[in-house]
Amino acid sequence: MKSTAFLTQEHKLILRALDVLDAMSASVDNGQKIEEAHMDKLLDFFRWFADGHHQAKEETILFPALTAAAAEQDRSVQHLMFEHGQERAFIEDLEKDLRLGLLSDFSHRANRLSSTLRNHIYKEDTILFEAVDSILNAQEDQAVLDRLTQFETPLDRAVLEQQLETLHSLERTHLRKGM
Repeated sequence: MKSTAFLTQEHKLILRALDVLDAMSASVDNGQKIEEAHMDKLLDFFRWFADGHHQAKEETILFPALTAAAAEQDRSVQHLMFEHGQERAFIEDLEKDLRLGLLSDFSHRANRLSSTLRNHIYKEDTILFEAVDSILNAQEDQAVLDRLTQFETPLDRAVLEQQLETLHSLERTHLRKGM
């Protein structure tokens, strides 16, 4: 498996969470109440998995390997890291809107996060990862993949299983999947 395929698999999980966020936002727009506990679980998924797990791997493993192999990629990497920061800010603002009961702000910000993050993932999957695949040789890519897989501790794997169960539960509730 290539390092980029490994990260693309993680992107698919983030996209599933965005589908849930979109459904929650649509419910708010339709005047329906969303359970704060469900939103807390989804925000926790974004914080723990999308940021603390996935983006941490990109920022500490993939991006440095790419810029070491091709310094001209540094500008692209810096832009993607800037977008990671934007996504973190959106998550914090979503929680603030939720806590303050600012549901129209919540819905607007959820839609912006979804659009921004989907676009970000698209750029990584179709532009950055193509560059990675052409720049890193097989040995370099294997070293990156090894570091990506070693990033996860046994505790991380246990938490990931819980997070995926929670995501699946939210999908069943908000997307009517698996019913």
